[in-house]
Amino acid sequence: MEDISNKITQLSQELKAFQVKLQWNNIQGSNSGDQERVMDQLLNAGLGKDLKKAVDLLSHFLWCFIESAAANTNADVDYTQQSWRLGEITETLRLLHHSACPLKDSLSFLEQTAMKVTRHVKAERMQERLPLEQTA
Repeated sequence: MEDISNKITQLSQELKAFQVKLQWNNIQGSNSGDQERVMDQLLNAGLGKDLKKAVDLLSHFLWCFIESAAANTNADVDYTQQSWRLGEITETLRLLHHSACPLKDSLSFLEQTAMKVTRHVKAERMQERLPLEQTA
């Protein structure tokens, strides 16, 4: 179990370091060829699918802990600590699955992002068509 804790700590530190490198402001300063190369590498590496799997597994792990705590009838349970943990887990689950669109809470983050990108592209296409239609 200690090995899992060490791996989680290591991964968390790596993600924090990567977070700085991944900020769009850092990539935006690059030329368009470099931007495209970075995006191609991220997408070809399966970033979206892998990230979704990791988030889903983390959610599943946290839900299993909640179910285990609910089923625990051990008299030696430290309810103060358990309550704190459950509060932290609940907050983490809320952050993982937070949505600005309450009706779409059941959709994954990636599905919501894809919908937003599609809406944005459609809006741009409509704006491109309007000047053409006005000149006709």
